[in-house]
Amino acid sequence: MSIFAELKRRNVYRVAALYVIVSWVLLQVADVLLGMLPLPPWIGTLVFFLLALGFPVALLLAWAFELTPEGVRRESATGGEVRKTGSSFGYRDLLIGAAFVAVLAYAFYAHYRSGVDEDAAAAASGYSIVVLPLNDLTNDPTEAYFVEGMHEALITEFSKIEALRVISRTSAAAYRDSAKPVPQIARELNVNAVLEGSVLRVGDTVRVSAQLIDGATDRHLWAGNYDRRMTDILALFGDIAQEIAQQVRVTVTPDEQARLVNTRSIDPQVYERYLKGRHLCDKWSPQEMSQGAGLLREVTALDPDYAPGYAALASCLQYQAFFDYVAPLEIRAESEAAALQAVALDEELADARVALSGILWYLDLNPDAAERELERALQLNPGSDRALLHGSWLLGESGQFDEAIPLTHKAIRLNPLATSTHHALGQVYYLAREFDQSIEAYGEALELNRNDPYLHFSLAVPLHFKGEQAAAFEAARKAVELSSGEPLYVAGLAWLSGTNGFDAEAEQLLRELEADPRASAFHFALVHLGLGNHQQAIDLMLQAYVERSSHLVYIKEGAMFDPLRRDQRFKHLVTRIWGSAPGAE
Repeated sequence: MSIFAELKRRNVYRVAALYVIVSWVLLQVADVLLGMLPLPPWIGTLVFFLLALGFPVALLLAWAFELTPEGVRRESATGGEVRKTGSSFGYRDLLIGAAFVAVLAYAFYAHYRSGVDEDAAAAASGYSIVVLPLNDLTNDPTEAYFVEGMHEALITEFSKIEALRVISRTSAAAYRDSAKPVPQIARELNVNAVLEGSVLRVGDTVRVSAQLIDGATDRHLWAGNYDRRMTDILALFGDIAQEIAQQVRVTVTPDEQARLVNTRSIDPQVYERYLKGRHLCDKWSPQEMSQGAGLLREVTALDPDYAPGYAALASCLQYQAFFDYVAPLEIRAESEAAALQAVALDEELADARVALSGILWYLDLNPDAAERELERALQLNPGSDRALLHGSWLLGESGQFDEAIPLTHKAIRLNPLATSTHHALGQVYYLAREFDQSIEAYGEALELNRNDPYLHFSLAVPLHFKGEQAAAFEAARKAVELSSGEPLYVAGLAWLSGTNGFDAEAEQLLRELEADPRASAFHFALVHLGLGNHQQAIDLMLQAYVERSSHLVYIKEGAMFDPLRRDQRFKHLVTRIWGSAPGAE
């Protein structure tokens, strides 16, 4: 007798089919119980493992024993007799076979349906991920800028995929050296998965190790190691982003696929200067931004074809002017030339479009052209927090609040722990005359950082318009204290003092500004606005326009400029910038 006939005679096939059917039923019951009871998620895996172990045991028992009307008997006791198979035997086999086929068909359908549902869900709501700060395995504090730069570059690549929601670097950085478990981090940031990784740099070789962890179950979904020479490091980030997108089954469009491929090589010394320059510029202090701009100038000189170097230099210079660290006209030509060169070298570099938009708006005061560049930047990189913030600022300052507020909320979802996103929301609400909501948003920003003078200065203004003068003065004075008397905050306190009738204090602060070489026409305009010298304030604003002061972007919608709105010269100034009369009369 053949082995297959013997397996049939001993009912091994029947036992195998019954075991699969019963196991499937037990797994369904376990799945239901896991959803109803507070059981750990590994229970389902344990049930499957035990059932899998039991399958060969069941087959061995079926081979060795027979279930008879007299009870269980060893197969050897039946000798070589062929078991009788009446009609009931055929009927039972038919039922078992039908049930077995049904289970297989349902399992196949469920697997197919699950894939379809997951893909549909990903397309509808997007898969969300946070890239935690990379561990520096070299343990060299002087290399911190390098690891931080790689962290940001990796996030930038992920954010190019529209179906993937990626938490921005500032919020991810809050979990550096955190002992919190992955599920807790995932809950706090509202993400599906967490990517952990490390960087080891040895000579001219870099190794990046990464592992993707499910945010709900703490289960490892994927892990990989990548070794690259420093000259080929730019291709590394796109490779990892594509691998993760494939693992979590999000759709990557052909255009996104093309943007993730970077075969360009780079001189390691150029890339190090680029990372360090960006690192210093992002510190936003006068000395560090000046050092960062110097390094980025070296980058463009050493590698004139590296577009990100020009984009970073253009943005750094524009931010220096915004914070009054340099005069706008001193850096306007250089920053604009750098931004245009970045776009010319790489038309699909989102950072280049953001840099050009910032210059067109804050240095050229050209809102329409700036908005077009921002729209292109967000097409190229929908998750760019810089593009979202610039969009929030531009649209809010131009009075397009219905568009600015959703954009700002998206920025907060991607960067919930950054003061900049909450400050942007507070600014939009202030410009929209929603002072309660503005105060709340500024308060949330201050909970994240109470040592930022710009936050205190910004909070003072809506507090004043809510009639909470004591709190407004406290915030304004705190800004002056924290900034060591920077002109913008001294001017803001003088405006508040004059508006509230404390002319002597305002005039004393005006004298302090006159002795400060950093003070500009816009700062003096604020003081005279508070003192009620409206014509002198407008004269100074016209001078500020010639100087291309970035602070003029607030005059169209800002409530503090309401006393000037009926003046024809003020209306003309607003029209020169926006091409329309002020939004508030």
